[in-house]
Amino acid sequence: MTRPGRWTLLVGGAALLGLAAGTSGTLSGWTAGSVANATDTAAVGSLSVTHAYGATSCAGGPRTAAVTCAPGLTPATGAPASSTDAITNTSGRAITQSLTAASCAPVQLVNAQQAADPQLPRNAVAFRQPDPWGTAASASFSGTGYASDIAGAQSGGLLGLLGTSYSVGVWFNAADAQGGGLISLDASRADTASATGNPMLWIDTAGRVRFAASSTLTTLTGVSPASYSSGWHHAVLTVDTSGTLTLTKTVRLYVDGVQVASASGLTLLTSTSGYWHLGWADFTGLTAPTSAYFHGRLSGAFVNSTSALSAAAVAALAGHASADAYRSALGAQAGTASVWMLGDDGVTTYAGALPGSMANPCGQVNVSLTFTNPAATIASTSLTNLVAPGNNPRPIAAPAAGQTQGLTISTTRGAGYSTDITGLRLLVPLSLGYGTSPATGWSMVMQWGGHPGDVFLA
Repeated sequence: MTRPGRWTLLVGGAALLGLAAGTSGTLSGWTAGSVANATDTAAVGSLSVTHAYGATSCAGGPRTAAVTCAPGLTPATGAPASSTDAITNTSGRAITQSLTAASCAPVQLVNAQQAADPQLPRNAVAFRQPDPWGTAASASFSGTGYASDIAGAQSGGLLGLLGTSYSVGVWFNAADAQGGGLISLDASRADTASATGNPMLWIDTAGRVRFAASSTLTTLTGVSPASYSSGWHHAVLTVDTSGTLTLTKTVRLYVDGVQVASASGLTLLTSTSGYWHLGWADFTGLTAPTSAYFHGRLSGAFVNSTSALSAAAVAALAGHASADAYRSALGAQAGTASVWMLGDDGVTTYAGALPGSMANPCGQVNVSLTFTNPAATIASTSLTNLVAPGNNPRPIAAPAAGQTQGLTISTTRGAGYSTDITGLRLLVPLSLGYGTSPATGWSMVMQWGGHPGDVFLA
């Protein structure tokens, strides 16, 4: 009768010894444990969604609050165009979905001298590319890619006519032998050919640099003897009008700091005006190269509206060891009106007022979004209306657990569409928000808009 008692005592003592020693294995009969589902909701502990669009995909979750997706969700060409997306619910449970379009504005290439006159890139442009100084202050143009400014240049001399002297320049690195415009002053804000650019610098199919600058009686032209079809080179055109009763216009072409061509002729003070273009020129009346669009990289474009730079000044510009030094030297010169370094990130937008028919490019491009399985639609509406505060966020029926929903994004040209906005890169940051259904504390946002490819092309 005594042995069971002793045995019980020994077991209890061992249990106490085990707790004192920090060992575990059972609750030893003294502690109760429980897991309660307070809302009586069966839930899988994940919230995950995958988007597959173009040649890429973006996956979010589980345990992801926000994910930045790679580019390509929007159509790759200008309106009319479309793109598709496959949205798969990999959460293993029901989810909610909503769309938010944050804002709309054109991407800009900053003017370091006057912020109100940036270049606006259009079509196929790549940003933060290698530059002449081993950093990333250039933009790459291909296909129909180019850029044009907002304010342009108006005449400024006697009786409102052209100033007597000026200079323009740009660094270039050609990618092929098609030729194309480097920097030019053209009649149209876009790439509409109507009259010879004046002045203009371009590269021909042999890699030689050419220029044209009109006087009253003729168009002065010239060409470099050498080819510059590979590597980085610095081209500068200076125009100097001098004299009293008889005026002579002298045009000089410099490449890599050395004068390589010139031309002169009699002239009167005649007016000229237009819009500065990078990567395209109007060859009306001239023998054009294979392409009016330059294919390659450009950097450090500038306009000095009042001075024909000296040979020494041009040589000094070509010799600067960094992008910052080059930009500072241009800014210190009297008469420098514009400096577009072209080292922009491709997602910085211009928030200022646009002129004339460009005034509201986001109001001239329409977009529709069509979802299938389950079906949902955002009917065709302008980008301006898409981003209106009262329209965001928009609830969208979400795919069921394990199911894939289709999305087609289509763009069209709206009423009053102006060719002045053709090809503009309109940044519209999009995000799709997700939550659980029934609602819990879990949520996730998948967002597009932090990459140069996340744009609508006008």
